Amino acid sequence: MKELRENQRFWGIGELLMISIPASLSLLNTTITRFIDGLMIGWMQGDIGPISLSAQSASSMTAMVPESFFMGVLSVVNTYVSQNLGAGRRNWCGRYAWAGMSVAVAAAALMAPLAIFARQIFALYPHEPALILLEATYFRYMVLAAFLTLPARVLESFFFGIHRSTVVFVASLVSAVANVFLNWVLIYGHLGMPRLELEGAAIGSVIAWGLHLAILLGVFLQRSMGAAFETRSPGNAKLRHVKDLFRTGWPAGTAFANDVFTWTIFLGMLVGRFGTDHLTASSIAWRYIPLSFMPAVGIGIATTALVGAYIGRGRHDLARTRTHAGLTAAMVWMGLCGLAFFLFRRPLVEFFLQLPAAGDAAGTTAMHESIVRIGGRIMIAAALFQLFDAVGIVYMGALRGAGETFWPMIVTVILSWTVTVGGGVAIVVLLPVLESIGPWVTASLYVVLLGILMAWRFESGQWERIDLLGQGSASP
Repeated sequence: MKELRENQRFWGIGELLMISIPASLSLLNTTITRFIDGLMIGWMQGDIGPISLSAQSASSMTAMVPESFFMGVLSVVNTYVSQNLGAGRRNWCGRYAWAGMSVAVAAAALMAPLAIFARQIFALYPHEPALILLEATYFRYMVLAAFLTLPARVLESFFFGIHRSTVVFVASLVSAVANVFLNWVLIYGHLGMPRLELEGAAIGSVIAWGLHLAILLGVFLQRSMGAAFETRSPGNAKLRHVKDLFRTGWPAGTAFANDVFTWTIFLGMLVGRFGTDHLTASSIAWRYIPLSFMPAVGIGIATTALVGAYIGRGRHDLARTRTHAGLTAAMVWMGLCGLAFFLFRRPLVEFFLQLPAAGDAAGTTAMHESIVRIGGRIMIAAALFQLFDAVGIVYMGALRGAGETFWPMIVTVILSWTVTVGGGVAIVVLLPVLESIGPWVTASLYVVLLGILMAWRFESGQWERIDLLGQGSASP
């Protein structure tokens, strides 16, 4: 592997983009696949499309609540791999990857029993019975898919950590194409298959995730990778490596799980109480928002890898400049997306809705117009917080690369419960005339405050005192 370059031009933005572009594209592949997923579901004739779209969003977020804790813990595989790479201890990279894989499989086994209680879980939401039935069906597939998605996240973090994000991009591209094809076959019942609608989308996603994992695992186990990083020696991963992941990763996991949980309350309870039209409009907005922030997350992942690698070399100055490079790139991208959200808000929402057929009831047309009206307002709220979201994503990635995960967790938990949930409940009770846009205002405020606080924390320089590798970490 090429040595890290100390090119100071443009804060080393070229070096950052070499890692972040494949990482962003791989995440964008997944996002676009989910976007097309939603389109195929939303385009089903009549009111079944919007209802299924609402069910998919609510059940996906609910399934993410238990999975997100372990995803947060396992994300620090990137931190340990990149810091050991920078310190010249490549054999430790594979050890942390295998430690992460063992945690991933155990976590999926812990989550699996939730599939049995799907109906009871969604009965807690103030949703219509038909919607709950669809949500429970999709939820079961998403929970069991953790046996594929969690190990895949570990391998992605490993490849990001060794600065080979192209591997992740190729795997995600192949699985994305497969997912779209499988959706076409299974949702609509082509090529002699039964029309499975929302359940078909779930099955297609699970198969595509399996393909994604298989590709990553195939590269991970190559002989050349084994020689360089001990990827073919799972027995070299010790309990201490698992402990390291939990010691540094539990705050990140707690923050992520809390974030997903509070957003699930936001969507399922606060927005959902205003009816299916509001839930569908929010679900459509959620399809567009990741198109903006997922590439920024890729930039944040690259920032984590570079900050970790330069800290491993003892170059905190370059870790700081690479963070500023990532901040610039993320703000440019998300700023442009925010402008598009504002200018084209109505056409963007309308794009997800199948035009009523000639024989459809007039009620379907009225429902579509209501969804477009509500969705347009939500897109304005989303446009307003884009730049602050970019700031929070990149600075949080930089702090994670340095091993600082506890402080971001505390801030995330406090803000999410006081602003997103607490503020959301207050505005629903005190200003119900705002309907679902009220909770969206408080959620936007949460993103703004989080970005400001993450920027302050990084620029304060507290992270420079952290020493993850320690004096004794060189010994097996």
